[in-house]
Amino acid sequence: MKLPLAEPVPAGSERAQHAKSYRDLATEIARLNPQALTRANGEEADHGPRKGKKGEEVGARHPVNFTKGLKHDSCGLLEDPEHYRLFVEAINAPDSALFEKHVISAADVFEETGEGFHCPEKVTCHGEEKVPWRGWESPRAGHVYELQGPDAGSVGMAPAPRVGSSELAAEMAEVYALAILRDVPFATICAGEGKKLCPSAKDPGEAELNAGQIVDLLNKMPFFSGKDVCSSTPHNVDGSGLNRFERNRRWGRTLSPNGQLTAVNAFRGSTKGAHEGPYVSQFMLIGATSLACGSNGKSSFPALDASWDLQDGFIPYGSLAIDQRTLTHKNCLDYMTDWCSWLDVQNGANFKGADQFEDTRRFITTPRDLATYVHFDALYEAYLNACLIMLSLGVPASKGFPEVSPSGRRDAFATFGGPHILSLVCEVATRCLKAVRRQKFNYHRRARPEAIGGRFSLLCMDEDKLGCTTEAFRKSLGEIPDPLLDAIRAHNSKQNEMRDMRNVRCDGASCLPDGVDRDAFARCNLLLPMAFPEGSPMHPAYGAGHATVAGGCVTMLKAFFEMFEDCDSGEERGLCLPDGTPIIYEPNDDGSALRKSPKFKKKLTIQGELDKLAANISIGRNMAGVHYYSDYYDSLRMGERVALGILMEQAPSYGESIETTFKSFDGDYVTLSGEGGSCPSISVIGRDGNPVLPHDWWLRHVAGQEVSLDL
Repeated sequence: MKLPLAEPVPAGSERAQHAKSYRDLATEIARLNPQALTRANGEEADHGPRKGKKGEEVGARHPVNFTKGLKHDSCGLLEDPEHYRLFVEAINAPDSALFEKHVISAADVFEETGEGFHCPEKVTCHGEEKVPWRGWESPRAGHVYELQGPDAGSVGMAPAPRVGSSELAAEMAEVYALAILRDVPFATICAGEGKKLCPSAKDPGEAELNAGQIVDLLNKMPFFSGKDVCSSTPHNVDGSGLNRFERNRRWGRTLSPNGQLTAVNAFRGSTKGAHEGPYVSQFMLIGATSLACGSNGKSSFPALDASWDLQDGFIPYGSLAIDQRTLTHKNCLDYMTDWCSWLDVQNGANFKGADQFEDTRRFITTPRDLATYVHFDALYEAYLNACLIMLSLGVPASKGFPEVSPSGRRDAFATFGGPHILSLVCEVATRCLKAVRRQKFNYHRRARPEAIGGRFSLLCMDEDKLGCTTEAFRKSLGEIPDPLLDAIRAHNSKQNEMRDMRNVRCDGASCLPDGVDRDAFARCNLLLPMAFPEGSPMHPAYGAGHATVAGGCVTMLKAFFEMFEDCDSGEERGLCLPDGTPIIYEPNDDGSALRKSPKFKKKLTIQGELDKLAANISIGRNMAGVHYYSDYYDSLRMGERVALGILMEQAPSYGESIETTFKSFDGDYVTLSGEGGSCPSISVIGRDGNPVLPHDWWLRHVAGQEVSLDL
């Protein structure tokens, strides 16, 4: 006798009809979310070339936009504005073949004219190699359509800070400061000091400025002091002199309305958790107890033993182990501090592979360590590691999920268990990457910090070269404190004395602008010291891929795992061992081992350390010199919305009730509730305790809403 319900209900064609209705519902959910309006900051039009009354070229050649890979003259400025126009056309036109048919790269010009790079050779692990030209990285990814979560065209970012604004001056001052402090341990920075950690140097000495001195200088800048501040939109400011985007980003740095930095909160993220405890997130330091149980506090490095504990820094990856000790670039050695290599990089020279490394690995201890991590990390690596750590620690899934069931008869695995979240944290990453590529290439096309450092140097050497943008660059440069600029000149001079240590071979040809000798350049050398020999990637600065992925992946983790203590107390769940012992470690002085933090005693929270993880990965790119603070701030929040959009579409598909609550990167309490077969609901309580309309939350960090047809 056949058992009743021996087969699932529904099944067959009825199941197919149900499946179609769920797919249609997901489409409706995506359609009903607001369509973000993206607006660029207008610099491309304001600072582009145009014809004067007599037909002569006036204006400028896009000095504030991303032109890397196109041909630049000896001043580092775009040689032919038509090349930039063709580049933009190839990005946005429906014809995907324009990159092959019309775009003219620096390499194309070199082939036609017989020119070449000033630094034609590099040394890699495989010996000496000719320097090739780099291709632009996925410049048409913004045209790709996603079938889950928000379409790349439905999310957006605020206009980027303009050159000439006080915010841009502050952002450049921050990346200059981080370059100076690149080899100073985070614990030393938080103490306001400047002693470098360079194991390969006999006496690495002090940075040109210590952290305390740098913070004092930053606080005197208009953006932080609020005095004589200049906004990107002076027609649209409040009593602070800032527009709402600038106010948000300044508040994010300090979490206070006065915008004043300290050595402890400088260069941190924009959330409460990112400001508490040691600088580096526990999820980038600790491991977990191995499958073979703990090691009773005895170090098992290099993990040849079967047992280890959190302080050993090994993450169980099935029966394998991931070691949190990282490779680090050669300490105290920076790149692109001379005009020849800087100019070659702007023309697209591929110096990848010329990296040099320390002989031993260590826990992340300095900004250079973090910069090395984000130079080579797999896209979602840090968040996958955090997920594995939380699973090993037994952090429960959201209490609003149906599994584990109250009776314990249903356990979680394929749904609401480890395999579920491990796939989600990877799944969101690719969607975030396409969304941010659309912002980078299709709209903002913002110049990288390395290019702005070149413009500042050129302004000092010959300000007439910058045309109509001279005043804007003079304004931003003038707000950066002289002692910080003097420190950059001194740092670059010392770096250029170590020319023979780099794995980049320059032929010594004169590459400076006409009329500028080496002594004059040394007095004007405000190039941004870079952690990577190839400088920034071959795509624009705004937004940041790492930061968007961080926002999406961390939001998935916060939504999946229970972030709050029991009994709906609203108290955030602490990062603790199963017995309640707080987890709070820091590297020792040389990064060779972890120790209980000697300074920070307050219990950390899981949510706070996840937010800090997102900030570490994102701002680690600033520490390398390839991004600005605004790239981190706005991209993080766009990634958050990509993740929530995916969760909204998945919520009805489980066939039963689910609910999860987490804190957004702005400090809101966001609750997502879903019921099988119906649209999910979203509620948002702002950090001030007042309700926020989901529509307003979704559009908080963009210029407005794109009004579209009801499809």
